[in-house]
Amino acid sequence: MSIKRLKIALPCALLLLILTLAACNGSASTSSPPVTPIPTSTPSPTSDRGAQLLAQAGQMLNGARTLHAIIAFTIAGPAINGAIKSEIWNLAPDKNRTVVLQSTIGQFGSGTITVSNGKQIWQYNPQQKVAYNEQISATATSTPTTGEGATDQSQMIFTLVRSVFTHSNATLVSSSANVNGHAAYDIAITSQAQSSGSSGNRFNYSGDMFLDKTTNLPLRVILNVQGFGQITLDLPMLALNQQLDQSLFNFTPPPGVKVLPFPTGTSTGGSLTLAQAQQQAGYHLLSIPNSATTYQLLSVDALGAPGNQIYAINYLAPPDSKFTISEGKALANLPASGQHVNLRGTTDTITTVGTTTTLSWTEKGVGIQIAGPLSADQLTAIANLLS
Repeated sequence: MSIKRLKIALPCALLLLILTLAACNGSASTSSPPVTPIPTSTPSPTSDRGAQLLAQAGQMLNGARTLHAIIAFTIAGPAINGAIKSEIWNLAPDKNRTVVLQSTIGQFGSGTITVSNGKQIWQYNPQQKVAYNEQISATATSTPTTGEGATDQSQMIFTLVRSVFTHSNATLVSSSANVNGHAAYDIAITSQAQSSGSSGNRFNYSGDMFLDKTTNLPLRVILNVQGFGQITLDLPMLALNQQLDQSLFNFTPPPGVKVLPFPTGTSTGGSLTLAQAQQQAGYHLLSIPNSATTYQLLSVDALGAPGNQIYAINYLAPPDSKFTISEGKALANLPASGQHVNLRGTTDTITTVGTTTTLSWTEKGVGIQIAGPLSADQLTAIANLLS
């Protein structure tokens, strides 16, 4: 199955999505079962072998006509620990279905269903008793693409993991790891290209990919993402090229469910202007004034379920440090531990995970977070600029 042809999964704004996932109004933590390395010796890491195994696994995933998987991922960021477990079905080139089985992150409620048959996409929220619908247009190359509002978070996060197969440096660390009783290869991975600063579409990461020694398919992926924290994804079930029932990719709203169009201007591709985001939010979004020429505005994203969006305003600080100002009512009054400072008439919290420092506070009922590879003093200076 070609990842590139599944346009439901929007590209690298994914990192921004994950950043906001960590800032949603869930609070429970689900820990992943430990990986148990069982080294029989201490061989030197082998980069060629690791790259070969990673490429082979990527080819199997990309070449599959169908995919059926259960994915369970946990997020450990500056603001929150959360977990989502989903079941997904993909049929090349353009059909997919996602069901959220469990979630500790309020923005992605259990039971949420997203379905696309290549012609239209549905997203059903059973808690709100609403189903959003949108027609899928075709580009000049006849590749289906969704409109502005439709997103499928679990598909996107799985797409992030699959992009690791083609955009990573890989080194075989161990041939005798064990993941949930499966003998596995442990492959250390790092992003191939560091962020250039001229584009909002790259992200930097390092971590480990664990491949089943029998099937060469991924069992677990652990990523430490710059600007966020740690993502751990487990695949307790992954099947390729099995027959899928075509009815999986159709959806009929249950009786009594309100059917609405996807809100416009809510894509996660950085397509909004600051003025559009301001109008869509319905409340004032703080931003760095144009007079502060030290900072360059990169993009603006509206992320999350309709009615519960978080707005991510992405900037570049000299010499080449990208940071994000995230704002939304879902971020208000989140519990956080760290250093407390008084700023803008409120009590703010400064936390650090890896190289990422986050400054968080609530102002006029809206939660605000500034996160990036900057010092606490730099974040404080930026916060004082906001208007």
